[in-house]
Amino acid sequence: MKTIDRYIGVSVLVQTSMVILVLVGMSAFGEFATELDHIGSGKYTLFSAIQYTLMLTPRFAYEMFPLSALLGCMLGLGGLASNSELTVIRASGVSIQRIVLSVLKVGILMMVFVGVLGEFVAPALEKSASIERAKHLSRGVSLNTGDGLWARDENSFLNFKTLLPEGVARDVTLYHFDEGHRLQEIVSANRAIYTKGQWHLQQVNKTTLSAEGIVTSQHKDVFWESTLEPQVMNLAAVKTGRLSAWDLYQFVSYLKANGLESKTYEVSFWGRVLMPFLIIGMVLLAIPFVFGSLRTTSVGQRLIFGVMLGIGFYLFNAIFSRVGVVYDLSPLLSAMLPTVIVFGLWMVMMRRVY
Repeated sequence: MKTIDRYIGVSVLVQTSMVILVLVGMSAFGEFATELDHIGSGKYTLFSAIQYTLMLTPRFAYEMFPLSALLGCMLGLGGLASNSELTVIRASGVSIQRIVLSVLKVGILMMVFVGVLGEFVAPALEKSASIERAKHLSRGVSLNTGDGLWARDENSFLNFKTLLPEGVARDVTLYHFDEGHRLQEIVSANRAIYTKGQWHLQQVNKTTLSAEGIVTSQHKDVFWESTLEPQVMNLAAVKTGRLSAWDLYQFVSYLKANGLESKTYEVSFWGRVLMPFLIIGMVLLAIPFVFGSLRTTSVGQRLIFGVMLGIGFYLFNAIFSRVGVVYDLSPLLSAMLPTVIVFGLWMVMMRRVY
C-alpha cells in the first residue's frame, strides 16, 4: 500500500506544483507590470521592481493554493484514470476508500506546507518587500523590521510599532532634537491618527530634557503638525488581510480593547486559521469528479471545469465574507461556511460514486 500511496501522491503533487507555477507566474507578471509605473521614482529601479515581485511570490502561492490543490488533484488523478491506472489499482483489490486515504495523506502534506507558508514565510517576506519598496520610493522613510517603522521629519525621528493603511498607528514614539542634534523631548503615545494635516496622539507620555533637569508629564491628547503624511508612510504598511494569524489575533485584540470595529479583521483571522482545512476539502473534492462524471473527459475539459469551480468558490467566499460583516454575522461563521460547503459537497458527491 505504501507503493500506491507514493505513486498517487507523486502524481498529485507534481500536477499541483505545475498548476501553482502557472498561477503564481500569472499573478507575479501582473504585479510586475503594475510596478513598472513606479520605476524612476526616487531610487526605484527595474531591479527593485523584480526583487519586490519575487518577494511577493509566496503570498501569491498561498492565495492560489486552494485552486491549485483542486486543479492539481483533478489533473493528477485524472491522468491516472485516463491511462487506466486507477482501473488497474481498483482491480487489484484497492477500494475507493483506500484511494481517498492516499489522497488525504497528500492533502495533509499540503496542509502543513500551506500553514508554514502562510504563517511564517509569506508575511515576513511581504513585510520586507514593503519596507524595501518604501526605502526606494521615499527617501524620507527609513525602516527596521524588528523595531517597526522609523521615519524622519526635519529634526524629529518617529517610530511606529504598527502602521495601518487607514492612517492609524499604535505604539508611537517621537524623538525631538535641536539644531545641535541634542535630544530635547521624547513623546510616546498608545495611538495616533492622521487627520486634517496633523497627527492626533492619544494617551501621551512626554519627557522633556533640559539643562535644569528632566520633566515628565502625561496628556490625554497631543496634536503634532508634520509633513509626514500617511500616503508616504503607507508605502511600508502591510495590509492587515495579509498578516499572519498571530498578528491578526493581536490586532483584533487591540481593536476590541479600544472599542474599535474589528469584524473585518476577525473574518480575515478565521480565514487564516481555516485555510489548511480548506486545502484538505479542495483535494478531496476532486476525487468524486475523477471517479464520477469526469472520468472519461479530456485534460482540457477537466481543467476548465476545475477553474470554473475554483473561481465560483472564490467569488462566493469573497461575497459572503463581506455580507457577513454587513449583516453582523459571526466572523467564525462567515469564514467557516465556504469550507463547510466544500466538505458537504464532497460528501454528497461521494455517495454517488460508491
